[in-house]
Amino acid sequence: MALANFDLTGDFGDAKAEAEACRTDCALFDFSFLECARLTGENAKEIIAAFAGRSLDNLSVGKIHYALRVDRAGNAVADLTIWRTAPAVYEVMSGRREDVADLLSHAGVEFADVTPRVATFALQGPRSLEVLRAVGDVRAIQPLDYFGFAETMLDGIRCRIGRLGYTGEAGFEIIAPRSAAHSLWQALSRHARPAGFIAADMLRIEAGFVLFSNEFRLPVSPAEAGLGKFHHRSRQAASPLALAAFRAEADIAQWPWTPAHGLLRPGAPGEIAVTSACDSNAAGGILGLGYVLAGGAGTRLHDPTGIFRNIRRVPLPYYDRAKRRQRAPWPAI
Repeated sequence: MALANFDLTGDFGDAKAEAEACRTDCALFDFSFLECARLTGENAKEIIAAFAGRSLDNLSVGKIHYALRVDRAGNAVADLTIWRTAPAVYEVMSGRREDVADLLSHAGVEFADVTPRVATFALQGPRSLEVLRAVGDVRAIQPLDYFGFAETMLDGIRCRIGRLGYTGEAGFEIIAPRSAAHSLWQALSRHARPAGFIAADMLRIEAGFVLFSNEFRLPVSPAEAGLGKFHHRSRQAASPLALAAFRAEADIAQWPWTPAHGLLRPGAPGEIAVTSACDSNAAGGILGLGYVLAGGAGTRLHDPTGIFRNIRRVPLPYYDRAKRRQRAPWPAI
């Protein structure tokens, strides 16, 4: 399986056990499919703010912003993280190669495609800090706020570590030199369970997080995806949609599941355009995400494609509805 031309490991033998390890202990994911552009110069902030549709005025050094890329029609096409690494230096990470290419085409700044030089790992779960402590120095890491980052040494390798993740659990993203990726993976996997994309997909669906290749396959605005606060030019559709979570039954032979191209916007109350689905540990069966007409009442939904049946709308997010776990402070040791 591939994402952004990067070969993904589906699982390491037991996707459900890998997801459970993330919820109860610690799991290690390889997110090196992410593309990264570095922009340096006085104009870098303005260029990125225009590109991402979000002001960077309150983004200080050592902090990360979540943002979105939209097309000319105002539809969301990718989500981004923007890291301010120095007063006039920013790094933008996206799952799409074309976003990096577009950024690097701007004049007036020094730019670099740093993707070939870095690897990105995610260490997620309640024991994540303990695992980092086992392989390196966490004095600069433990006090990090959510969406903050710092540099430290892990297994003798200088890494940048961000306090964020994609699972709904407390954890970190680790940016390391690609030349040291194998060594660092081995060091971390002695203390954390390696996990593949099937587990990551399950966890992010349970936590209500979008995947650009799924939730943005349908033409939707940032507001319809529940992300309007991250983009200041979010359009309002004539018949607006809302992202919803659901339980259902289906005969799915293989995970991860992805929707077919040509997905249509719902046109009637009770219809759902299904964009993601998984065999969820938390739900004890199929749990998914999709779009319904905004303001629609009732919990029973209908999938026009016929793939999903007995569809019941459930709270979004399904897991950790107050979104406290991912922001939880680390216990003092």
